[in-house]
Amino acid sequence: MLRWTASAFAAIALAGLVTRLLPETFPISAGFLPERVSFPLTYWNAMGIACAVGALLTLHLTSSGREPVVVRVVAAALLPVFAVTLYLTFSRGAIWVLPIGLVLYVLLAQPRGIVTGLAAGGIPAAVATKIAYGNELLARADYDSSAAAAAQGRHVALVVLVCALVAAGLRFAALPVDRRIERIEFPREARWLLAGGVVVALLVGAALANAPRRISDARATFTQGQYMEYSSDLRTRLTSAVDNGRIDNWRIALDGFKANPFHGTGAGTYRITWDRHRPPPPVKVNDGHSLYLETMSEMGVVGLLLLLTALGTILIGGVLRLGGPERHAYGAFVAAGTMLLIHAGIDWDWEMPALFVWLFGAGGVALASRQPRLGEMGRMPRVIAALAVLVLGMTPALFAYSQPPLDRAVSEFAVRNCDAAINDALTATERFGTRPEPWQVLGYCDARLGQYALARRAMDAARSRDPNNWQYAYGQAIVYGVSGLDPRPFAREALRLNPLDPDAVALVKNLAAAKTAAARRDVTVTATIPQG
Repeated sequence: MLRWTASAFAAIALAGLVTRLLPETFPISAGFLPERVSFPLTYWNAMGIACAVGALLTLHLTSSGREPVVVRVVAAALLPVFAVTLYLTFSRGAIWVLPIGLVLYVLLAQPRGIVTGLAAGGIPAAVATKIAYGNELLARADYDSSAAAAAQGRHVALVVLVCALVAAGLRFAALPVDRRIERIEFPREARWLLAGGVVVALLVGAALANAPRRISDARATFTQGQYMEYSSDLRTRLTSAVDNGRIDNWRIALDGFKANPFHGTGAGTYRITWDRHRPPPPVKVNDGHSLYLETMSEMGVVGLLLLLTALGTILIGGVLRLGGPERHAYGAFVAAGTMLLIHAGIDWDWEMPALFVWLFGAGGVALASRQPRLGEMGRMPRVIAALAVLVLGMTPALFAYSQPPLDRAVSEFAVRNCDAAINDALTATERFGTRPEPWQVLGYCDARLGQYALARRAMDAARSRDPNNWQYAYGQAIVYGVSGLDPRPFAREALRLNPLDPDAVALVKNLAAAKTAAARRDVTVTATIPQG
Protein backbone atom coordinates (compact mmCIF):
# COMPACT_ATOMS: atom_id res chain seq x y z
CA MET A 1 0.00 0.00 0.00
CA LEU A 2 2.86 2.39 0.73
CA ARG A 3 4.25 1.73 -2.74
CA TRP A 4 1.00 2.83 -4.35
CA THR A 5 0.77 5.83 -2.04
CA ALA A 6 4.31 6.92 -2.94
CA SER A 7 3.47 6.43 -6.63
CA ALA A 8 0.43 8.68 -6.31
CA PHE A 9 2.42 11.42 -4.60
CA ALA A 10 5.14 11.04 -7.23
CA ALA A 11 2.58 11.62 -9.99
CA ILE A 12 1.33 14.72 -8.16
CA ALA A 13 4.87 16.07 -7.68
CA LEU A 14 5.86 15.37 -11.29
CA ALA A 15 2.73 17.12 -12.59
CA GLY A 16 3.53 20.19 -10.51
CA LEU A 17 7.19 20.18 -11.49
CA VAL A 18 6.77 19.97 -15.27
CA THR A 19 4.13 22.72 -15.28
CA ARG A 20 6.60 24.96 -13.46
CA LEU A 21 9.72 24.14 -15.44
CA LEU A 22 8.08 23.70 -18.86
CA PRO A 23 4.98 25.94 -18.83
CA GLU A 24 4.90 26.28 -22.62
CA THR A 25 4.75 22.51 -23.07
CA PHE A 26 2.55 21.81 -20.05
CA PRO A 27 0.33 24.88 -19.48
CA ILE A 28 -2.16 25.03 -16.62
CA SER A 29 -5.42 26.89 -16.10
CA ALA A 30 -5.36 30.55 -15.19
CA GLY A 31 -7.30 29.58 -12.07
CA PHE A 32 -4.05 28.44 -10.41
CA LEU A 33 -2.08 31.21 -8.73
CA PRO A 34 1.30 31.34 -10.47
CA GLU A 35 3.72 32.38 -7.77
CA ARG A 36 4.16 28.95 -6.12
CA VAL A 37 3.62 25.39 -7.33
CA SER A 38 -0.02 24.57 -6.54
CA PHE A 39 -0.99 22.39 -9.49
CA PRO A 40 -2.64 19.89 -9.34
CA LEU A 41 -3.80 20.06 -5.69
CA THR A 42 -4.78 23.78 -6.04
CA TYR A 43 -2.94 24.82 -2.84
CA TRP A 44 0.83 25.22 -2.56
CA ASN A 45 1.12 24.20 1.10
CA ALA A 46 -0.84 21.04 0.31
CA MET A 47 1.59 20.40 -2.54
CA GLY A 48 4.44 20.96 -0.11
CA ILE A 49 3.35 18.42 2.48
CA ALA A 50 2.43 15.96 -0.32
CA CYS A 51 6.01 16.20 -1.59
CA ALA A 52 7.43 15.88 1.93
CA VAL A 53 5.38 12.75 2.67
CA GLY A 54 6.22 11.34 -0.77
CA ALA A 55 9.92 11.96 -0.21
CA LEU A 56 9.83 10.11 3.11
CA LEU A 57 7.94 7.17 1.63
CA THR A 58 10.33 6.88 -1.32
CA LEU A 59 13.29 7.04 1.06
CA HIS A 60 11.70 4.12 2.90
CA LEU A 61 11.17 2.20 -0.33
CA THR A 62 14.76 2.68 -1.44
CA SER A 63 16.20 1.84 2.02
CA SER A 64 14.18 -1.20 3.06
CA GLY A 65 15.73 -4.55 2.26
CA ARG A 66 12.24 -6.06 2.02
CA GLU A 67 11.50 -4.11 -1.17
CA PRO A 68 12.15 -5.51 -4.68
CA VAL A 69 15.21 -4.26 -6.52
CA VAL A 70 13.20 -2.35 -9.12
CA VAL A 71 11.24 -0.53 -6.41
CA ARG A 72 14.41 0.47 -4.56
CA VAL A 73 16.06 1.84 -7.70
CA VAL A 74 12.99 3.72 -8.97
CA ALA A 75 12.36 5.17 -5.49
CA ALA A 76 15.88 6.62 -5.40
CA ALA A 77 15.31 8.20 -8.81
CA LEU A 78 12.16 9.92 -7.54
CA LEU A 79 13.89 11.72 -4.67
CA PRO A 80 15.26 14.57 -6.86
CA VAL A 81 11.76 15.09 -8.29
CA PHE A 82 10.24 15.37 -4.82
CA ALA A 83 13.03 17.62 -3.55
CA VAL A 84 12.86 20.19 -6.36
CA THR A 85 9.05 20.28 -6.39
CA LEU A 86 9.02 20.76 -2.61
CA TYR A 87 11.43 23.67 -2.98
CA LEU A 88 9.29 25.30 -5.67
CA THR A 89 6.22 25.23 -3.42
CA PHE A 90 8.16 27.52 -1.05
CA SER A 91 6.14 25.91 1.72
CA ARG A 92 8.05 26.55 4.92
CA GLY A 93 5.93 24.27 7.10
CA ALA A 94 6.34 21.27 4.82
CA ILE A 95 10.09 21.82 4.59
CA TRP A 96 10.39 22.16 8.37
CA VAL A 97 8.50 18.94 9.19
CA LEU A 98 10.44 16.79 6.73
CA PRO A 99 13.54 16.47 9.00
CA ILE A 100 11.23 15.42 11.85
CA GLY A 101 9.84 12.62 9.74
CA LEU A 102 13.28 11.51 8.57
CA VAL A 103 14.63 11.28 12.11
CA LEU A 104 11.52 9.48 13.33
CA TYR A 105 11.74 6.99 10.46
CA VAL A 106 15.38 6.20 11.19
CA LEU A 107 14.67 5.72 14.90
CA LEU A 108 11.57 3.55 14.42
CA ALA A 109 12.35 1.54 11.29
CA GLN A 110 16.17 1.36 11.44
CA PRO A 111 16.52 -0.06 7.91
CA ARG A 112 20.02 -1.26 7.13
CA GLY A 113 19.92 0.31 3.71
CA ILE A 114 19.32 3.84 5.02
CA VAL A 115 22.94 4.95 4.57
CA THR A 116 23.30 3.76 0.99
CA GLY A 117 19.73 4.75 0.13
CA LEU A 118 20.10 8.23 1.55
CA ALA A 119 23.45 8.72 -0.15
CA ALA A 120 22.32 7.41 -3.53
CA GLY A 121 19.08 9.39 -3.63
CA GLY A 122 19.80 12.26 -1.26
CA ILE A 123 23.00 13.59 -2.80
CA PRO A 124 21.54 13.94 -6.34
CA ALA A 125 18.39 15.44 -4.80
CA ALA A 126 20.50 18.02 -2.94
CA VAL A 127 22.43 18.87 -6.11
CA ALA A 128 19.23 19.29 -8.13
CA THR A 129 17.68 21.49 -5.45
CA LYS A 130 20.78 23.67 -5.19
CA ILE A 131 20.83 24.23 -8.94
CA ALA A 132 17.10 24.99 -8.96
CA TYR A 133 17.67 27.49 -6.15
CA GLY A 134 20.41 29.18 -8.17
CA ASN A 135 18.08 29.76 -11.13
CA GLU A 136 16.40 32.72 -9.51
CA LEU A 137 13.90 33.49 -12.27
CA LEU A 138 12.00 30.31 -11.39
CA ALA A 139 11.34 31.83 -7.95
CA ARG A 140 9.27 34.70 -9.37
CA ALA A 141 5.55 34.93 -9.97
CA ASP A 142 6.09 35.87 -13.63
CA TYR A 143 8.23 32.82 -14.37
CA ASP A 144 5.97 31.88 -17.30
CA SER A 145 6.26 35.20 -19.14
CA SER A 146 10.01 35.51 -19.57
CA ALA A 147 12.21 33.93 -22.21
CA ALA A 148 15.12 33.87 -19.76
CA ALA A 149 12.98 32.08 -17.17
CA ALA A 150 11.90 29.56 -19.80
CA ALA A 151 15.55 28.82 -20.54
CA GLN A 152 16.25 28.36 -16.85
CA GLY A 153 13.24 26.05 -16.57
CA ARG A 154 14.52 23.83 -19.37
CA HIS A 155 17.95 23.78 -17.78
CA VAL A 156 16.60 22.73 -14.37
CA ALA A 157 14.34 20.11 -15.98
CA LEU A 158 17.40 18.57 -17.63
CA VAL A 159 19.29 18.71 -14.32
CA VAL A 160 16.46 16.92 -12.48
CA LEU A 161 16.37 14.23 -15.17
CA VAL A 162 20.14 13.69 -15.00
CA CYS A 163 20.10 13.63 -11.19
CA ALA A 164 17.26 11.10 -11.22
CA LEU A 165 19.23 8.83 -13.55
CA VAL A 166 22.37 9.25 -11.43
CA ALA A 167 20.40 8.39 -8.28
CA ALA A 168 19.04 5.25 -9.94
CA GLY A 169 22.52 4.24 -11.07
CA LEU A 170 24.06 4.82 -7.67
CA ARG A 171 21.31 2.91 -5.94
CA PHE A 172 21.70 -0.06 -8.24
CA ALA A 173 25.47 -0.01 -7.74
CA ALA A 174 25.04 0.02 -3.94
CA LEU A 175 22.72 -3.00 -3.80
CA PRO A 176 25.60 -5.50 -3.29
CA VAL A 177 26.68 -3.46 -0.27
CA ASP A 178 23.18 -3.70 1.13
CA ARG A 179 23.14 -7.47 0.69
CA ARG A 180 26.38 -7.79 2.62
CA ILE A 181 25.05 -5.60 5.41
CA GLU A 182 21.84 -7.64 5.55
CA ARG A 183 23.86 -10.82 6.21
CA ILE A 184 25.60 -9.35 9.26
CA GLU A 185 24.12 -10.48 12.57
CA PHE A 186 23.79 -7.58 14.97
CA PRO A 187 22.94 -8.06 18.66
CA ARG A 188 19.54 -6.85 19.74
CA GLU A 189 21.14 -4.09 21.77
CA ALA A 190 22.56 -2.62 18.56
CA ARG A 191 19.18 -1.06 17.76
CA TRP A 192 19.26 0.89 20.98
CA LEU A 193 22.85 1.91 20.31
CA LEU A 194 21.84 3.16 16.86
CA ALA A 195 18.92 5.12 18.25
CA GLY A 196 21.13 6.60 20.95
CA GLY A 197 23.79 7.49 18.38
CA VAL A 198 21.24 9.30 16.22
CA VAL A 199 20.01 11.29 19.21
CA VAL A 200 23.55 12.20 20.29
CA ALA A 201 24.47 13.23 16.75
CA LEU A 202 21.41 15.45 16.58
CA LEU A 203 22.23 17.10 19.90
CA VAL A 204 25.84 17.71 18.91
CA GLY A 205 24.81 19.09 15.52
CA ALA A 206 22.24 21.37 17.16
CA ALA A 207 24.86 22.69 19.56
CA LEU A 208 27.39 23.32 16.78
CA ALA A 209 24.76 25.16 14.72
CA ASN A 210 23.73 27.23 17.74
CA ALA A 211 20.22 25.85 17.31
CA PRO A 212 18.85 27.01 20.71
CA ARG A 213 19.52 30.68 19.91
CA ARG A 214 18.21 30.34 16.36
CA ILE A 215 15.03 28.67 17.58
CA SER A 216 14.57 31.34 20.23
CA ASP A 217 14.98 34.13 17.67
CA ALA A 218 12.57 32.43 15.25
CA ARG A 219 10.03 31.95 18.02
CA ALA A 220 10.28 35.62 19.00
CA THR A 221 9.71 36.68 15.39
CA PHE A 222 6.85 34.23 14.89
CA THR A 223 4.94 35.32 17.98
CA GLN A 224 4.93 38.98 16.93
CA GLY A 225 1.96 38.29 14.66
CA GLN A 226 3.10 39.85 11.39
CA TYR A 227 2.20 39.39 7.74
CA MET A 228 5.02 38.61 5.36
CA GLU A 229 6.13 41.55 3.25
CA TYR A 230 5.78 41.10 -0.48
CA SER A 231 8.96 40.18 -2.33
CA SER A 232 9.35 39.38 -5.99
CA ASP A 233 11.91 36.76 -4.97
CA LEU A 234 9.97 33.94 -3.29
CA ARG A 235 13.18 32.44 -1.93
CA THR A 236 13.08 34.99 0.87
CA ARG A 237 10.14 33.06 2.34
CA LEU A 238 12.37 30.11 3.17
CA THR A 239 14.42 32.00 5.75
CA SER A 240 11.59 34.03 7.24
CA ALA A 241 10.02 33.12 10.59
CA VAL A 242 7.09 35.54 10.23
CA ASP A 243 3.78 33.84 11.10
CA ASN A 244 1.95 35.44 8.12
CA GLY A 245 -1.33 35.82 10.01
CA ARG A 246 -1.36 32.43 11.76
CA ILE A 247 -1.26 33.98 15.24
CA ASP A 248 -4.50 35.87 14.56
CA ASN A 249 -6.14 32.71 13.21
CA TRP A 250 -5.17 30.73 16.29
CA ARG A 251 -6.04 33.49 18.77
CA ILE A 252 -9.57 33.76 17.44
CA ALA A 253 -9.95 29.97 17.50
CA LEU A 254 -8.97 30.05 21.17
CA ASP A 255 -11.45 32.87 21.77
CA GLY A 256 -14.21 30.64 20.39
CA PHE A 257 -13.04 27.79 22.62
CA LYS A 258 -12.95 29.95 25.74
CA ALA A 259 -16.50 31.13 25.07
CA ASN A 260 -17.81 27.54 24.77
CA PRO A 261 -15.14 25.19 26.14
CA PHE A 262 -17.33 22.09 26.48
CA HIS A 263 -19.40 21.91 23.29
CA GLY A 264 -17.78 24.63 21.15
CA THR A 265 -19.49 27.04 18.79
CA GLY A 266 -20.70 24.34 16.36
CA ALA A 267 -19.26 22.45 13.42
CA GLY A 268 -18.17 24.71 10.59
CA THR A 269 -18.64 27.94 12.55
CA TYR A 270 -15.04 29.15 12.72
CA ARG A 271 -15.77 31.56 9.87
CA ILE A 272 -18.51 33.15 11.98
CA THR A 273 -16.19 33.44 14.98
CA TRP A 274 -13.57 35.05 12.75
CA ASP A 275 -16.07 37.54 11.33
CA ARG A 276 -16.99 38.68 14.83
CA HIS A 277 -13.50 39.06 16.26
CA ARG A 278 -11.12 39.45 13.31
CA PRO A 279 -8.50 42.20 13.40
CA PRO A 280 -8.36 44.88 10.69
CA PRO A 281 -8.28 44.84 7.72
CA PRO A 282 -11.48 42.81 7.09
CA VAL A 283 -9.95 39.71 5.48
CA LYS A 284 -12.22 36.72 4.85
CA VAL A 285 -10.99 33.53 6.53
CA ASN A 286 -12.85 30.23 6.57
CA ASP A 287 -10.37 28.04 8.46
CA GLY A 288 -8.43 28.31 11.70
CA HIS A 289 -5.22 27.05 10.01
CA SER A 290 -4.91 24.41 12.73
CA LEU A 291 -6.91 21.20 12.84
CA TYR A 292 -6.65 21.01 16.61
CA LEU A 293 -7.38 24.63 17.51
CA GLU A 294 -10.26 24.86 15.05
CA THR A 295 -11.70 21.63 16.43
CA MET A 296 -11.44 23.05 19.95
CA SER A 297 -13.21 26.22 18.82
CA GLU A 298 -16.01 24.47 16.95
CA MET A 299 -16.46 21.22 18.90
CA GLY A 300 -15.00 21.99 22.32
CA VAL A 301 -13.11 19.59 24.56
CA VAL A 302 -15.33 16.68 23.56
CA GLY A 303 -14.59 17.15 19.87
CA LEU A 304 -10.87 17.49 20.49
CA LEU A 305 -10.76 14.29 22.54
CA LEU A 306 -12.67 12.40 19.85
CA LEU A 307 -10.30 13.73 17.18
CA LEU A 308 -7.19 12.79 19.13
CA THR A 309 -8.66 9.36 19.84
CA ALA A 310 -9.29 8.72 16.15
CA LEU A 311 -5.87 9.92 14.97
CA GLY A 312 -3.99 8.47 17.94
CA THR A 313 -5.55 5.04 17.43
CA ILE A 314 -4.18 4.92 13.88
CA LEU A 315 -0.62 5.92 14.81
CA ILE A 316 -0.50 3.85 18.00
CA GLY A 317 -1.69 0.86 15.98
CA GLY A 318 1.35 1.34 13.76
CA VAL A 319 3.70 1.72 16.72
CA LEU A 320 2.43 -1.50 18.34
CA ARG A 321 3.34 -3.43 15.20
CA LEU A 322 6.94 -2.21 14.94
CA GLY A 323 8.17 -5.46 16.42
CA GLY A 324 6.87 -7.55 13.53
CA PRO A 325 8.47 -8.52 10.23
CA GLU A 326 7.21 -5.36 8.48
CA ARG A 327 8.93 -2.99 10.89
CA HIS A 328 10.25 -0.82 8.07
CA ALA A 329 6.79 -0.27 6.56
CA TYR A 330 5.17 0.47 9.92
CA GLY A 331 8.00 2.85 10.79
CA ALA A 332 7.48 4.72 7.52
CA PHE A 333 3.73 4.83 8.09
CA VAL A 334 4.07 6.24 11.61
CA ALA A 335 6.76 8.78 10.59
CA ALA A 336 4.85 10.01 7.52
CA GLY A 337 1.58 10.13 9.45
CA THR A 338 3.22 12.12 12.23
CA MET A 339 4.56 14.62 9.70
CA LEU A 340 1.11 15.04 8.23
CA LEU A 341 -0.55 15.53 11.61
CA ILE A 342 2.07 18.06 12.72
CA HIS A 343 1.55 20.03 9.53
CA ALA A 344 -2.22 19.89 10.06
CA GLY A 345 -1.60 21.87 13.24
CA ILE A 346 -0.38 24.89 11.27
CA ASP A 347 -2.51 24.76 8.13
CA TRP A 348 -5.86 23.55 6.76
CA ASP A 349 -4.67 20.59 4.70
CA TRP A 350 -7.00 18.19 6.58
CA GLU A 351 -9.59 19.45 4.09
CA MET A 352 -7.57 18.03 1.19
CA PRO A 353 -8.65 14.40 0.66
CA ALA A 354 -5.58 13.71 -1.47
CA LEU A 355 -3.43 14.22 1.62
CA PHE A 356 -5.40 12.27 4.20
CA VAL A 357 -7.13 9.43 2.37
CA TRP A 358 -3.94 7.36 2.34
CA LEU A 359 -3.47 7.85 6.11
CA PHE A 360 -6.86 6.36 6.94
CA GLY A 361 -6.49 3.63 4.33
CA ALA A 362 -3.05 2.59 5.58
CA GLY A 363 -4.25 3.00 9.16
CA GLY A 364 -7.08 0.59 8.48
CA VAL A 365 -4.61 -1.90 7.04
CA ALA A 366 -2.36 -1.51 10.08
CA LEU A 367 -5.19 -1.99 12.56
CA ALA A 368 -6.49 -5.02 10.64
CA SER A 369 -3.11 -6.74 10.79
CA ARG A 370 -3.00 -10.34 11.93
CA GLN A 371 -0.13 -9.62 14.34
CA PRO A 372 -1.63 -7.26 16.91
CA ARG A 373 -0.04 -6.94 20.31
CA LEU A 374 -3.48 -6.66 21.93
CA GLY A 375 -6.41 -9.10 21.81
CA GLU A 376 -8.46 -9.25 18.62
CA MET A 377 -12.10 -8.18 18.49
CA GLY A 378 -14.74 -10.81 17.86
CA ARG A 379 -16.86 -10.91 14.72
CA MET A 380 -19.95 -9.24 16.23
CA PRO A 381 -18.06 -6.16 17.57
CA ARG A 382 -16.48 -5.78 14.13
CA VAL A 383 -19.89 -5.90 12.43
CA ILE A 384 -21.30 -3.36 14.88
CA ALA A 385 -18.31 -1.08 14.37
CA ALA A 386 -18.68 -1.32 10.59
CA LEU A 387 -22.37 -0.42 10.79
CA ALA A 388 -21.53 2.53 13.02
CA VAL A 389 -19.04 3.77 10.44
CA LEU A 390 -21.71 3.53 7.73
CA VAL A 391 -24.11 5.57 9.86
CA LEU A 392 -21.46 8.19 10.51
CA GLY A 393 -20.74 8.36 6.79
CA MET A 394 -24.32 9.24 5.85
CA THR A 395 -24.04 12.96 6.66
CA PRO A 396 -20.86 13.66 4.65
CA ALA A 397 -22.22 11.51 1.83
CA LEU A 398 -25.46 13.50 1.66
CA PHE A 399 -23.47 16.72 1.95
CA ALA A 400 -21.33 15.72 -1.02
CA TYR A 401 -24.42 14.59 -2.96
CA SER A 402 -26.00 18.04 -2.55
CA GLN A 403 -22.86 20.02 -3.41
CA PRO A 404 -22.91 19.88 -7.26
CA PRO A 405 -26.42 21.38 -7.66
CA LEU A 406 -25.59 23.98 -5.00
CA ASP A 407 -22.43 24.98 -6.87
CA ARG A 408 -24.44 25.35 -10.06
CA ALA A 409 -27.10 27.39 -8.24
CA VAL A 410 -24.52 29.81 -6.86
CA SER A 411 -22.89 30.22 -10.28
CA GLU A 412 -26.23 30.81 -11.97
CA PHE A 413 -27.29 33.31 -9.32
CA ALA A 414 -24.05 35.25 -9.89
CA VAL A 415 -25.01 35.76 -13.57
CA ARG A 416 -28.64 36.56 -12.64
CA ASN A 417 -30.02 33.35 -14.15
CA CYS A 418 -32.51 32.84 -11.37
CA ASP A 419 -34.75 30.33 -13.14
CA ALA A 420 -31.91 27.82 -13.39
CA ALA A 421 -30.59 28.79 -9.95
CA ILE A 422 -33.95 28.04 -8.33
CA ASN A 423 -34.16 24.63 -9.99
CA ASP A 424 -30.69 23.63 -8.82
CA ALA A 425 -31.20 25.08 -5.33
CA LEU A 426 -34.39 23.05 -4.98
CA THR A 427 -32.49 19.95 -6.07
CA ALA A 428 -29.90 20.66 -3.38
CA THR A 429 -32.62 20.97 -0.72
CA GLU A 430 -34.13 17.68 -1.83
CA ARG A 431 -30.79 15.96 -1.48
CA PHE A 432 -29.83 17.50 1.87
CA GLY A 433 -32.40 19.95 3.17
CA THR A 434 -30.66 20.80 6.41
CA ARG A 435 -28.08 22.95 4.60
CA PRO A 436 -28.83 26.69 4.74
CA GLU A 437 -27.03 27.74 1.55
CA PRO A 438 -29.60 26.59 -1.05
CA TRP A 439 -32.37 28.28 0.93
CA GLN A 440 -30.36 31.51 0.81
CA VAL A 441 -30.13 31.27 -2.98
CA LEU A 442 -33.88 30.64 -3.17
CA GLY A 443 -34.55 33.66 -0.96
CA TYR A 444 -32.55 36.08 -3.08
CA CYS A 445 -33.84 34.68 -6.38
CA ASP A 446 -37.49 34.73 -5.27
CA ALA A 447 -37.02 38.36 -4.23
CA ARG A 448 -35.56 39.21 -7.65
CA LEU A 449 -38.57 37.61 -9.31
CA GLY A 450 -41.02 39.51 -7.10
CA GLN A 451 -42.13 36.44 -5.15
CA TYR A 452 -41.70 38.20 -1.84
CA ALA A 453 -43.63 35.78 0.38
CA LEU A 454 -41.59 32.85 -0.95
CA ALA A 455 -38.42 34.89 -0.55
CA ARG A 456 -39.12 35.57 3.12
CA ARG A 457 -39.96 31.93 3.81
CA ALA A 458 -36.80 30.71 2.10
CA MET A 459 -34.52 33.19 3.88
CA ASP A 460 -36.19 32.40 7.21
CA ALA A 461 -35.50 28.72 6.51
CA ALA A 462 -31.82 29.52 5.86
CA ARG A 463 -31.58 31.51 9.09
CA SER A 464 -33.30 28.79 11.14
CA ARG A 465 -30.67 26.30 9.98
CA ASP A 466 -27.73 28.54 10.89
CA PRO A 467 -29.03 31.23 13.29
CA ASN A 468 -25.64 32.65 14.23
CA ASN A 469 -24.47 33.30 10.68
CA TRP A 470 -24.69 37.02 9.98
CA GLN A 471 -25.18 36.54 6.23
CA TYR A 472 -28.61 34.97 6.73
CA ALA A 473 -29.74 37.77 9.03
CA TYR A 474 -28.44 40.17 6.39
CA GLY A 475 -30.39 38.24 3.74
CA GLN A 476 -33.54 38.57 5.86
CA ALA A 477 -33.02 42.33 5.96
CA ILE A 478 -32.75 42.41 2.16
CA VAL A 479 -35.80 40.27 1.34
CA TYR A 480 -37.98 41.83 4.03
CA GLY A 481 -36.92 45.28 2.89
CA VAL A 482 -37.68 44.73 -0.80
CA SER A 483 -41.03 43.25 0.30
CA GLY A 484 -41.93 46.59 1.83
CA LEU A 485 -41.55 45.37 5.42
CA ASP A 486 -39.24 46.79 8.07
CA PRO A 487 -35.70 45.43 7.50
CA ARG A 488 -34.03 47.28 10.39
CA PRO A 489 -34.28 44.56 13.09
CA PHE A 490 -32.62 42.03 10.80
CA ALA A 491 -29.95 44.50 9.72
CA ARG A 492 -29.11 45.28 13.35
CA GLU A 493 -28.92 41.56 14.11
CA ALA A 494 -26.54 41.05 11.18
CA LEU A 495 -24.35 43.84 12.51
CA ARG A 496 -24.43 42.36 16.01
CA LEU A 497 -23.32 39.01 14.64
CA ASN A 498 -20.56 40.58 12.54
CA PRO A 499 -19.79 44.08 13.77
CA LEU A 500 -16.70 44.39 11.55
CA ASP A 501 -18.29 43.68 8.18
CA PRO A 502 -18.48 46.79 5.97
CA ASP A 503 -21.67 45.59 4.21
CA ALA A 504 -23.52 45.15 7.49
CA VAL A 505 -22.23 48.49 8.77
CA ALA A 506 -23.30 50.27 5.58
CA LEU A 507 -26.75 48.66 5.58
CA VAL A 508 -27.53 49.68 9.17
CA LYS A 509 -26.20 53.19 8.55
CA ASN A 510 -28.17 53.69 5.34
CA LEU A 511 -31.38 52.31 6.86
CA ALA A 512 -31.01 54.64 9.83
CA ALA A 513 -30.76 57.58 7.44
CA ALA A 514 -33.87 56.50 5.49
CA LYS A 515 -36.94 58.18 7.03
CA THR A 516 -39.74 56.43 5.13
CA ALA A 517 -40.67 52.86 4.24
CA ALA A 518 -40.15 53.64 0.56
CA ALA A 519 -36.66 54.97 1.26
CA ARG A 520 -35.80 51.89 3.31
CA ARG A 521 -37.00 49.70 0.47
CA ASP A 522 -34.73 51.59 -1.93
CA VAL A 523 -31.80 50.99 0.42
CA THR A 524 -32.34 47.23 0.44
CA VAL A 525 -32.86 47.11 -3.33
CA THR A 526 -29.44 48.68 -3.93
CA ALA A 527 -27.61 46.99 -1.03
CA THR A 528 -24.59 44.78 -1.71
CA ILE A 529 -25.17 41.03 -1.50
CA PRO A 530 -22.21 39.44 0.32
CA GLN A 531 -20.20 36.83 -1.53
CA GLY A 532 -19.20 33.53 0.04
